[in-house]
Amino acid sequence: MAPPRPKATPRITGETAALELERPLTMGLSPTRPFSAHFHSPEGMILLREPPDLIGFFAGNLGSLFMEDVFSYVLSGIRSGQLIVQHNQLRRTVTFRDGQVVFATSTERYERLGAVLVQLGLITSDQLTLAVAQVTPTRRIGQVLTTEGIVSEANLYNAMTYLVREVVLNLFEMMEGSFLFLEAQAPLSDVVKLPERTRDLVIQGIKRGEATTRLRRQFPEDVRVRVGPEGFPTGEESLANKAKPGISLKDLRSAYEGSIHAFLTWMEERIRGGSLVIEPVVPPAPVRPTPSLEMVGSELLGPEERYNLLLALVYRAIEEMGRDVSMFQSFLQSPPPGLEEAYSGVKLGPDGRVDVDQIRRNVAGGGEALSRALTLEALDAFVSYALFSAQNVLPQALAEQLSMTYRALQEGLT
Repeated sequence: MAPPRPKATPRITGETAALELERPLTMGLSPTRPFSAHFHSPEGMILLREPPDLIGFFAGNLGSLFMEDVFSYVLSGIRSGQLIVQHNQLRRTVTFRDGQVVFATSTERYERLGAVLVQLGLITSDQLTLAVAQVTPTRRIGQVLTTEGIVSEANLYNAMTYLVREVVLNLFEMMEGSFLFLEAQAPLSDVVKLPERTRDLVIQGIKRGEATTRLRRQFPEDVRVRVGPEGFPTGEESLANKAKPGISLKDLRSAYEGSIHAFLTWMEERIRGGSLVIEPVVPPAPVRPTPSLEMVGSELLGPEERYNLLLALVYRAIEEMGRDVSMFQSFLQSPPPGLEEAYSGVKLGPDGRVDVDQIRRNVAGGGEALSRALTLEALDAFVSYALFSAQNVLPQALAEQLSMTYRALQEGLT
């Protein structure tokens, strides 16, 4: 279950008003940087830290719109600005100029420049650690790597282009979150040229999203895996150690550096290659319904008497609740199609039982076995009707107990 969303509560006192924000909503806020409020009647208000060149905004959540719909809005209007997509602690930001992606950032560690440079084999993890130690507010990681001669300008640019492209594609695997597009003047700095146009990138993103959905269905989070007979490739020793005693995909995912799509694709490849095997699922022992006290020992009765006893239990439960039991009479007066003959002349007793002998006589004529089967079918229909009607008048726990007793009776007859 998702955690409750933090709230903002208006406090109005006389001529003054304040908006109280719960702690999660205050991250990154400063009293020296006020917001502009955009009212949408009593239903809502949007607070935006507006830059001087803000033209407009477009906001929503991924429960009502797909990511391709958001991109379509930007592309169709050939818009410039910034798209922010957030879910819990994850935040991805994409910058557009005239409808084309020119930059992107992410809070995910694997979607940062240093991690991508290591992934592409342009630097080692040790080189990255040394470079990060030299980063300052005025000296970014790229500047450190190029001025120290660790990475060429060309390789840095290619890595940044790759990173921007991956951040955009990984947006399409997000199934939850909120988005905000701030339309503004085209940015002048931090701009890269992607190898494909944004429209083509969206098509690739849609395909990645579809593939991720398929893999999610194939490998749910609660599936458990363990190391298989084939070895792991070099460099995956830590993942192999994690999986050796058996581990859920949810826990293994937390140790994997990469997007959900990359992780699930990796999973599929390792299972196909025998590096991982899925642990068999041991089905839980079936829990048989507990019959009510009156039904204990009822197995000594015949099936017709057991149906009649259950009918009486439902009748009494409704009666004890002070509710109208005329629904039982209405069934007898207007039986379902096909049961008119079976219930012809059948009366309801004061305890809610019916005259089973009369039903048996009504359906006689086709042999003893057929007569018995038709009698049970008629009684089953009445009990089913009574239980369905009881759900509307009885407490849920009592209605469920009676339903379980009914299922136990049916199982005993099969």
